[in-house]
Amino acid sequence: MSNIHLQEIRESFGKVAYSHKTHEKAAEIESSQVGLIKWVNIILTTLTSGTLVGTIVTNETALLYIGGVFSSFTLAFAIFQLSFNPEKVAEKHRQTAKELWLIREKYLSLIADVMGGELSNDTITSRRDQLIADLHMVYKFAPATTSKAYKKAQEALQINEELTFSDVEIDKLLPKGLRRVDNSKSLKNLSKPKSK
Repeated sequence: MSNIHLQEIRESFGKVAYSHKTHEKAAEIESSQVGLIKWVNIILTTLTSGTLVGTIVTNETALLYIGGVFSSFTLAFAIFQLSFNPEKVAEKHRQTAKELWLIREKYLSLIADVMGGELSNDTITSRRDQLIADLHMVYKFAPATTSKAYKKAQEALQINEELTFSDVEIDKLLPKGLRRVDNSKSLKNLSKPKSK
């Protein structure tokens, strides 16, 4: 086993894990903006139609001017939406995250195989190079992420430990025959909500 290979592969795994989580968080951020944009659309459309109907009913000239202003805002917002589509961007981030998830899992398997001493240096190099080529293709078409998404990913991985599981947590998901720790007390403690 080559320690240089292992260190390099571990670092690549860490980078991919961060990229994967960053794209997941970027998709969440964009999706929240989609909801906000829909509400702004509803409010602008309601105000525009409400003032125009009010003008017809009351014959007030002031309402006609107000309706014209709201109509202009609605048009400007529609033009803005044509050039900025957070729903489409969120979907691109989701797709990128899915592709990075697979590569992350392949890196994890490669690390296990290298540490198990089952692979020759040529095989390790070949698999590593293939993963690098796969990553290049994903990053080539991936949307850009923001520092906000990266900070959310950092918090998720370092503080919330979203990528790690204890033996007890994994055992809880497995049938009894496949469990490592046969400790029902630990499993019961896991199911209790953590106090903050």
